[in-house]
Amino acid sequence: MAIEKAKIETLVAEFIEGTDMFLVSIEISADNVIMVELDADSSVDIDACVDLSHHIEDGLDRDKEDFELTVSSVSLSEPFKIYRQYLKNVGKQVRVTTAERKYVGELLSVCEESVTVKHIDVVKVPPKNKKKEMEFETVIPFSDIQKTECVILFKNKII
Repeated sequence: MAIEKAKIETLVAEFIEGTDMFLVSIEISADNVIMVELDADSSVDIDACVDLSHHIEDGLDRDKEDFELTVSSVSLSEPFKIYRQYLKNVGKQVRVTTAERKYVGELLSVCEESVTVKHIDVVKVPPKNKKKEMEFETVIPFSDIQKTECVILFKNKII
């Protein structure tokens, strides 16, 4: 018997109500392998994942539905999947990829249509066309974004 995504969504919503956690994704395969990804404005620890896993298992009937369940927090290296992840990361360093280029810089703001990123570019300055680093704030429509991910700094180097 196939497990309905709405049932899992309801169980997750019950569990995270009143916390800063939020659901990022639920995937259920044809053979009932359930993958749940959480994020939070603060952090999601292993205990929260275990507790949610137990809550979901308690809400399902193994006699009626055979399933495999994995609950995890979103990896820092994974691209953003939902709008709330953008909101969570305002003020942090991100890499936004569009078809034309990549913008690496601080995520300044997010609205329903776009994000604004403060980044540094090298430009040629007249009259001698000398190269100079300049700071820009670029508004990028969500429709242009192919991928957005957190930038991980390791000893002042971007990874």
